[in-house]
Amino acid sequence: MKLIIEKWNKFLTEQQGARNKIFVLVGPPSVGKSTWVKSTFEEPPYIISRDDIVDKVASDYGWTTDDMFVSPPEGTKEGDEDLKYGKAIPSPSWMTWQDFVFDKVMEANNKVQNMFMNRVSGAVPSGKNIVVDMTNMSAGARSRALKAIEGAEADYDKVAVVFEHEGAEGEIKKVAAKRAAAAKRMGKSKTIPDAAFDRMLKTYEAVSSAEGFDEIVSVDNREMLRKLASEE
Repeated sequence: MKLIIEKWNKFLTEQQGARNKIFVLVGPPSVGKSTWVKSTFEEPPYIISRDDIVDKVASDYGWTTDDMFVSPPEGTKEGDEDLKYGKAIPSPSWMTWQDFVFDKVMEANNKVQNMFMNRVSGAVPSGKNIVVDMTNMSAGARSRALKAIEGAEADYDKVAVVFEHEGAEGEIKKVAAKRAAAAKRMGKSKTIPDAAFDRMLKTYEAVSSAEGFDEIVSVDNREMLRKLASEE
């Protein structure tokens, strides 16, 4: 990890005076994205964290973060209703892994997306580098992040920062479970169900320059994650 940070500090130093950059982080939860941000930038960037937005929206609904990931149980039919999460409605076309969603959960997640887009576009006038700290596993998710700065493309180089995870999925899930347990001990709730985590991993699409990125760089924390997963 130290060598990675030193490499990135050298990269950022060499870029002094260059155009601002938007860094689109790509990788599943618990792979080290937020840690990388805190350790890498000497000049604090403008960070847009989807986790923070999810927490805010969940709080507005009187929910825990876990509630934002709830899906209708197997055997659900359209129109079935849950007192907390609303009616079961057909999933949008891009949500290929399940037939139905709860309308209130969908509404809440749409609010997250709208707030995210507003925060990205609102970061442009800051004159700082921008970091989009979310999973961005699919090309569609990354496209939405870049679309939010379309009006400022001339002023920003677009950098995809890919956190290598293939081959370490089991270890990442163990680290995520440890983080969730630690959060629970602190009275917080931030558990991603195994099924949701597995679906997220399956949505991964390798980043391509055809998506509009000026640079694609790699961060490999897999050895560190294996050590964290094996610790008692």
